[in-house]
Amino acid sequence: PLVAIHFPAFKDGRGYSYARELRTRYGFKGEVRATGDVLRDQLFYMTRCGFNAFEVREDRSIEEALEGLNDFSVTYQGDVNEPRPLYRRG
Repeated sequence: PLVAIHFPAFKDGRGYSYARELRTRYGFKGEVRATGDVLRDQLFYMTRCGFNAFEVREDRSIEEALEGLNDFSVTYQGDVNEPRPLYRRG
């Protein structure tokens, strides 16, 4: 199963909510792909909301964009992958 969520503009954040709802409320386990105006700066946050595939803009490098997944090593808040906040993790 695949759900593609289109981002018509960088500033449109509705897709983050859609992905999170698919994962948390509906328990969707398949591929959630971000398409459209997807940039490097967004990828780390997109994974926290439930995206696991990306189709970056044609004028951008996918290799460079994937480096954005390593921008941070620790998160304080919970997310779809690890719902417990940092202070509740062992």
